[in-house]
Amino acid sequence: MTGIEAVRAVLTAVLRRLAIGFAAALFAVPAQADSAHELLDRGDAAWEHRADGVSEDGRAAPGPINDAIQAYTAAVAAAPDSLEARWKLVRALYFAGEFASPDESAARVHFERATTQAEAGLDLLGRQAGGRAKLDALPPESVRVALAPGDLGDAAALEFWSAIAWGGWAQRRGLLAAVRQGVANRIYRGALVSVALDPELEEGGAHRLLARLHASLPRVPFFSGWVDRAQALPEMERALAIAPDHPGNRLLLALTILDVAPNRRAEALLLLETASTTEPRPAQRVEDLAIRKTARDRLAQERAATPRAHALSVRAYAEWGRLWASIAARSAA
Repeated sequence: MTGIEAVRAVLTAVLRRLAIGFAAALFAVPAQADSAHELLDRGDAAWEHRADGVSEDGRAAPGPINDAIQAYTAAVAAAPDSLEARWKLVRALYFAGEFASPDESAARVHFERATTQAEAGLDLLGRQAGGRAKLDALPPESVRVALAPGDLGDAAALEFWSAIAWGGWAQRRGLLAAVRQGVANRIYRGALVSVALDPELEEGGAHRLLARLHASLPRVPFFSGWVDRAQALPEMERALAIAPDHPGNRLLLALTILDVAPNRRAEALLLLETASTTEPRPAQRVEDLAIRKTARDRLAQERAATPRAHALSVRAYAEWGRLWASIAARSAA
């Protein structure tokens, strides 16, 4: 090989390595994006199986939800700016804390992590509005115009599940403590923004949340002055109008009636009876078993308080159609 040929061979090898390196750099970002999508798909598949192995008392088996958490955590790492990965991770952590934890200590760990991820997601969302402080200062109905149109669905889900995660956190620390620490305001704000972005999300989920906040939270000046008992039933009936067959909507309407409208007690008891006998949906079996248990426990409690007043007679069953029609009419109004 001549000197010229040797130089040519070296240059060819160098150029080949450069070409390979350039190709690797060119395709690195799409490969990472594809990985994030694959991880989200894996998480979604595990989420759909969260009811596999549920126990007779309604506790979820930890395997499927842990698989979902692992996949969503990896998706967040692969795509830190993904709103979808963030809210799905928050949702999975909430589920693990609420339904799949062996004890309260483990549940608190899940809720702490859920709220941390929720705040990180909301900080991410705040970038689109010029910062988190600016986002939080916007009226809920104005948030839509501050966000990219393609992000509205994920933003609504992030706001909703962040509020739910903070709600789970607050339940472990007491409602009054949550109010004093400002958590109630975070939950309320998240529910309002979620309604403004997508009122039908989770079959009226944000309306359910607003109803229970107005019905059950203490009204403390400077901390939760927005609590308004008069808003509880309208919010709950909006949820029912969106998804009349959702067992949670029936249960929470019953509880809200008992809290703020005792004159409609018979209606509430019929709603509890229906929720207590509803067959759980396969994909939502864990959640629906919890709804059914809550309905049965509250129905037993109400009947035990004044058995005669709470006995569901044949006549009460016959009036079910009329009462249900009245609920629908109020919901549509």
